[in-house]
This record gives sequence, structure tokens and C-alpha cells, in this order.
Amino acid sequence: MRAWLAAGALAAILAAVLLVLFRARRLRARHQTVFATELPPLDPQRERLVDAPRALYHGTRFADGTAVLPPRWHHPAVGDLWCTDQAIFLELEAGGGRLVWPLAWIEDASIVRAHAALANKPLPMLRLRFRRGGETLVSDLSLRGGMATLERLRREVHLRQGTHSALAALGELLTKEPVPGSGPPR
Repeated sequence: MRAWLAAGALAAILAAVLLVLFRARRLRARHQTVFATELPPLDPQRERLVDAPRALYHGTRFADGTAVLPPRWHHPAVGDLWCTDQAIFLELEAGGGRLVWPLAWIEDASIVRAHAALANKPLPMLRLRFRRGGETLVSDLSLRGGMATLERLRREVHLRQGTHSALAALGELLTKEPVPGSGPPR
């Protein structure tokens, strides 16, 4: 009887170890796919549409809630943020490196209110939902100046986000020569 119990316990432990190894391997493959993806050529010296020194970065996670493992993407930090017509850049303090969100990769930018670990209170945040290496990730940012600055950054992102930017579509519309008589009747 004891031999059967010991064999059953050993089988359960072995199954648990195999499950952990399988999940770790999947998580590692997921991270390699995401962070091995090359950034497109971006120029951080282009005209700054939004400039936000001392921005709070609240971290990035996979859209399903799984944490990302690289420390500079995972941990909250303070840094100088700016947005050009190509990307959002965040230069982390204390030599933490630079995080980049190409606007073409961003699927959505929304303003939410959530608890900020750095400030230890709820703050308005810009939640960026973006695709990198075939995976959807979510990053949260807070800016000095509150809602007005967040809204300005959100508008700039929405004008240029994704592969079919609204600004490009509007540009084509605005460059067309108006046709006489095609407007509304008077």
C-alpha cells in the first residue's frame, strides 16, 4: 500500500515539474519572439510633438496579464518622455536605457485611472496597447500636467497609430482640389 502511495506521489510531483518546465519554455519562447523583433528605423531627434520630462512609467505586460521579464520593461520607473511623428520615446533615469513604442505598432491608446506603485495612489494613465513580434502588449504611462497632457499625447498617437494612420488619410483628402458644385445645396 505504501509503495502505491509513494509511486502516486512521485507521479504527481513529476507531472507538476513537467508542467512547470512546459510553461517556462512557452514563456521563454514568447519573450524571445517579442524582444528579438527589430525596431524599424526611428529618429529620436525629429520634431517633438509632445515633450514630458519626469514621466512615470508603470510597466508593460502581455495583454493576457502575464508579466514581461526584462527588468527595464517590467519595473516602474521615472524618465523623460517625448513623442515624434514616428514613435514614443522614454529615456529612463539613472542610465536605465531607452524604451520605444513605434506609432505604427500601436493598436490603441486610452486614458484610464489606476493605482500607480511609484506614487502610491491612483493616477490618470495613458494605456498603450501595441503589437510586437506578433504578441499584444500593454504599457501604462503617467505624465506631469495630468489629463491635459495625457489627452494631447493620446490625440497624437491616434492621428498616427497603426499602418493606416488617420493623418495620412486626412492629408490625401486635404490635398485634393475641390470640385465646384459638389458641396451641399444652398
